[in-house]
Amino acid sequence: MNALNIKYILCIILSISFLVSQSRKEKSIIDFIEARYSANTDSVRLLLDDDFIYYHIPFVGLGVNTKSTDTGLTVIRNTSFSDTNSILDDGDIIIEVNGDKVNNISVYNIKNIIKGSAGDSIKIKYIRGDKTFSSMLVLSKHQYKQGPDSFIKDIKNYGERWFEYDLEILDIFSKKNQFIVYYEWEGVLFENGPAYSYRSMEIIKTNISNNRVYTIDALWTEKQF
Repeated sequence: MNALNIKYILCIILSISFLVSQSRKEKSIIDFIEARYSANTDSVRLLLDDDFIYYHIPFVGLGVNTKSTDTGLTVIRNTSFSDTNSILDDGDIIIEVNGDKVNNISVYNIKNIIKGSAGDSIKIKYIRGDKTFSSMLVLSKHQYKQGPDSFIKDIKNYGERWFEYDLEILDIFSKKNQFIVYYEWEGVLFENGPAYSYRSMEIIKTNISNNRVYTIDALWTEKQF
């Protein structure tokens, strides 16, 4: 066997090793996503870097989190890393947005009520204590970020909420420590209930030194709730 043939064989072996290594890394990312949606918090914690950050999709809104109640939307906290200071306090109850009542509204329909471009104004009516106020608020761009503890708490709550679900990885691309993942999720809240689904695309980066998930950047989601 001449030197040229040996060199050719070595190139093939190295190429195969590289492909196997890449597929192994992608399999690890898929395992992470499956653990995330099955609310397997122990596995997720083992796969997260200590400095992990989850970057949610940027959105235009009021910069507050709310909980739907019989009365309206109760403000439960100001959104972290928002670029404006909201006049709304924890415990305030939003009862109208641009004249539309928002009691018993689904959390997935809030975006159809509070909508517009950054800089647009909306009129809200809200209750604070025993008084009712009306204010014009300016919509602005926000991006919510989570560290490991908050992320794990959220996936636990999300997983416990659904009766059953199905997750399909539609595509995955990788380059070094960066992975672009496109997947579809579908679930039901109770047995024989209606199915809810969405597709999402994320960039997942791992820490080169320990191969743990370092960041998740949510690029796009198509919710059909």
